[in-house]
Amino acid sequence: MGAERADIRLVSGSKLKTIAAAGLTIVIFSLVSCATIKEIWVTKGVERLRRPDIAPPPTRMIIFALDGAGYDRFMAAVRSGDAPNIAGVLGREGGDGVFAHAYSAPNALSMLPSSTVADWSAIFTGDPPAWDGVTGNEWFERRRMVFHAPVPISTRDLTDLNRAISDDLVGRQLRVPTLYELLGVDSYVSLLFVYRGATIYTTVGPLAIFDVFSDFLKAKVENEQPERTVAASVDLNSIPKLIDAIERHGVPNLQVVYFPGVDAYTHGSPHPLEAQTRYIERVTDPLVGQVLDEYRKKNALDGTYIVFVADHGHIPTIPDHRHALGVGPDSPFGLVNDTGFRVRPAQVDVAASEEDFQAVLGYQGFMAYIYLADRSTCPQRGERCDWSRPPRMKEDVMPLLRALYRANRPGGRYPRLVGTIDLIFSRPPAIPGHVAPPFEIFDGQRLVRIPEYLRRHPRPDLIELDRRMRWLGFGQYGDRAGDIVLLARTGGDVPIRDRYYFAVVPHYSWHGSASALDSHITYVLAREGGDGDKLRQIVQQTAAQDGDQDGHIYEKDLTPMVRAIFQH
Repeated sequence: MGAERADIRLVSGSKLKTIAAAGLTIVIFSLVSCATIKEIWVTKGVERLRRPDIAPPPTRMIIFALDGAGYDRFMAAVRSGDAPNIAGVLGREGGDGVFAHAYSAPNALSMLPSSTVADWSAIFTGDPPAWDGVTGNEWFERRRMVFHAPVPISTRDLTDLNRAISDDLVGRQLRVPTLYELLGVDSYVSLLFVYRGATIYTTVGPLAIFDVFSDFLKAKVENEQPERTVAASVDLNSIPKLIDAIERHGVPNLQVVYFPGVDAYTHGSPHPLEAQTRYIERVTDPLVGQVLDEYRKKNALDGTYIVFVADHGHIPTIPDHRHALGVGPDSPFGLVNDTGFRVRPAQVDVAASEEDFQAVLGYQGFMAYIYLADRSTCPQRGERCDWSRPPRMKEDVMPLLRALYRANRPGGRYPRLVGTIDLIFSRPPAIPGHVAPPFEIFDGQRLVRIPEYLRRHPRPDLIELDRRMRWLGFGQYGDRAGDIVLLARTGGDVPIRDRYYFAVVPHYSWHGSASALDSHITYVLAREGGDGDKLRQIVQQTAAQDGDQDGHIYEKDLTPMVRAIFQH
């Protein structure tokens, strides 16, 4: 490294101190809950986070984490003949998801919302949002009055994206152990922002990632060939970092390879579903091949388990401001304000003079969260609410539920909102940190339990709605999903002109609903030289042992599955 300048950073709790040094970067985390100090060092985009305390077992695994890769689009790429590296891993296709060397679960589902940050957090902890503490792309932490937006949807503010990359924002918010901490083996993570507890974290420069999100926030139409886009540049530049880490430090027991470009390219393409398959074929597949070739060079591929998993899929939408329910006067923000709540501005951080808000909105694409204060603690402007207290059901929650229901009906004072909301969820408020009750559906008069509502109004298009809404709201951190949840009208059986989404920027596709298109995910377990039938048994047995016996595999089943494989 010669005379290169680097930093020594000491992290204690949430405070970061930087000390100039030459030739080396060392980061030391002092963990309150742990008596040991864990050493971290960084050089040219490679961050060594921890040395495992036990001798690693011989098991090896590569997890290819494909952001936004829906099941049907991934399988279309596999079957097209234009993704030879991925198809080669799976081998000849049999039936019912079984391949010669793999099992591709045909019924795997995301969490709710089917959105990036909540889903990857569940995938790499094994816990649902109400228990792991990360409930969406945007969420509000009541007791600290902090708004988090590592993937901004209601705002163009990239502050928390930077915190997620450079300051482990998601890891600091997770309230349960990560897969890497649970395994205790050498684990390398490339790009994914769920990396707490990994041995080595490799990434590209923050500016490159900002470029991708800048395009995302501009709703840039990607007319270029997929491999020549900004979205692809992050994926392409991440693999040399990953390979360099393997060359320097050896093949890990667990390697996580995150490809965010699939999602970014899909959002910005006029024909998003076809574009997604094309991106997997032309960008993702060659990069998968590079990683596999590195393992072959190290004689480490034989017997290695290989996983392909996605966080969510996509539903095509119309990219205009009539369908994107933004933050203006005729949006949910305006309606909440007109109902008598001082609404928090749509940005990550607010000035002290703006902390008298009584309502907070967080957008998730096809879902929106609304958090309400007990307005009796802050009736006057300039008064800061006591957000450690839940709102009052009669005085705070019910008036807004009725206003939202009316606004969705013809003849209301918000013509732009008529017919845009599919379902409105709420529940009796809970004290933050206590187990919140399950969400129910507001029918215009009262709250109705989800199973009861669905018996009266069958909705086969909303897959496992009750169970997935429980995982979102029924838990110790369920209050982080808000006091009211709005589900926009959308889905594959709804004409595209009638699909709506909660976002400040219009796009050609969105996700976040309980519909099949964005809930049905890629979930593949393969093994070099393995047997597809045996791999299917591993996937299904793990899901059954985790209590998921409804016929579906859920993305949160990945962590217990991986643990079972390593402990075998």
